[in-house]
Amino acid sequence: MSRISYTRRQFCRYGLSSVAGLTLLDLAACGSSSSTSSGGSQTLQLSFWGDASRNKLTRNAITLYQQAHSGTTIHSWFADFNSYFNKLNTQIAGGSVPDLIQMDMAYLSQYVNQKILLDLGPLISNKTIDLSDFDQGMLKNSEDKGVVYGISLGGNYECMLYDTQVVKDAGLSAPPSSWTWDDYAQYVGKISKALSSKQIYGSPDSSGAIDIFEIWVRQQGHELYTSDGGVAFTLDDVTSWFTYWSQLRKAGACAPAQLQASVTGSGPAATLLTQGKVAFAIAHSNQFHGFQVLSQHPYALQMVPNGPKPGLYLKPSMLMSVAAKSKYTKEAADFINFLITQPKGVKAIGLDRGIPGSARARAALQPTLKAEDKAVLAYASQVASSGQTSSKTVLDPPNAGKLQTLLMNVAQAIGFGKQSVADGAKAFYDGSQKALTRS
Repeated sequence: MSRISYTRRQFCRYGLSSVAGLTLLDLAACGSSSSTSSGGSQTLQLSFWGDASRNKLTRNAITLYQQAHSGTTIHSWFADFNSYFNKLNTQIAGGSVPDLIQMDMAYLSQYVNQKILLDLGPLISNKTIDLSDFDQGMLKNSEDKGVVYGISLGGNYECMLYDTQVVKDAGLSAPPSSWTWDDYAQYVGKISKALSSKQIYGSPDSSGAIDIFEIWVRQQGHELYTSDGGVAFTLDDVTSWFTYWSQLRKAGACAPAQLQASVTGSGPAATLLTQGKVAFAIAHSNQFHGFQVLSQHPYALQMVPNGPKPGLYLKPSMLMSVAAKSKYTKEAADFINFLITQPKGVKAIGLDRGIPGSARARAALQPTLKAEDKAVLAYASQVASSGQTSSKTVLDPPNAGKLQTLLMNVAQAIGFGKQSVADGAKAFYDGSQKALTRS
């Protein structure tokens, strides 16, 4: 991910057209990272990725915070994940950085190296951000070299979601609570065969999804990255991954290349599941609500298939970071504390960003949990006790985000028959080494 080299003057003259669609970006792009009103109040900006459902929850939280802090105004913009970091970089290149930045672990090191993010240690020490009852494992997994640059708004596990009505229409019972990759292939193959007249497939082609590829690699006993930022997975790991999905395509068990390539963007609305074209989707557990609201059919959570070794891990979901050069670091930190510990803030965002790390937050949510929320918590408990988890101890290095694009491109080339599995696997493996070498 490279920085965009516009001058600030060029950005202010031309840049807004290049980032059309960023809500309220013009409030900050050509000024400082935050502005101060004539009455001395603070105006902060928050950036995050997500869909309209997440935006509604976030704006509700902001409204509640502003009601309790009359001197503070928080503007926000959001984008889908695939375009979020490009838009964020464009804003930064124009000389403006949001005060509050939703950050992903795959990009954390890069922004730390660019000195964009604030070390939150002092604000944690003085209790502006109160982590006294915060899950220490979740906190540790979100650090960069022992330093906290963002607070996780929740944790989640990788999961599968399936359309229960489509499964019934295919004449199948619910999948077993625990299964293997071979079990999955057979199960989705039966769905594709039963519903071929409706052109509904059992599975999407997930060969280009880096999150589930990571689980596959960890199930082979490896990690994606070495502690010094290199490639830790093997060529065999990549070859077996592409071979698996190639076999599903040939059997008609997953979406064909042309259908899968029609999926653009990210988030639940961009999946073949919510479009009614497949029975399954691979997702993060906190996305369950975002998926369910898009369908009249009831969805269910399902374990990711087991491999030779444990591969799942509790992932710190969206981190909330503070800009190093923000004029309002204390106010920004206070808003983070509101989201993670205060009942109104906690309830406002619910489980949309994952299971909260704070014990107070989890207790505050219990009386208000809906059926979907309870299903997410039940799934997390199931995974935690499944014996299929292992801690992730190596932070994603700078340029890790480039592997997602590379994996997607190679997967598509294989799917369309432009590359063999062997050639595609080597292209991804070699390309990954080059990308991480440039970190």
